[in-house]
Amino acid sequence: MALTPPKSVRELLDLYGADLRSHLLEVAAAFDRIERAGGANDPRLEALRRVARIAVDDRPDRARRFLEGLSA
Repeated sequence: MALTPPKSVRELLDLYGADLRSHLLEVAAAFDRIERAGGANDPRLEALRRVARIAVDDRPDRARRFLEGLSA
C-alpha cells in the first residue's frame, strides 16, 4: 500500500481552517459568558485559561501538553 505524501500547510488550512475558526470563536464566546457571570475566581477557569495558551503556542506536542495541563 502506497503512502500518500504529507499535506501542505495550504491543504491543511483548506481542510481545517473554517473548523478552527469556528471552534476558537466558540471558546472565546464561552470565556466571555463565564467572565460576565462572575466566574473569574473559579480554579477551573484558571486551568482553562492556562491550557488555552498551550493551544496557540508554537511549541510541539500541544495536544499532549493540553491534556496534561487539565489533569494536573
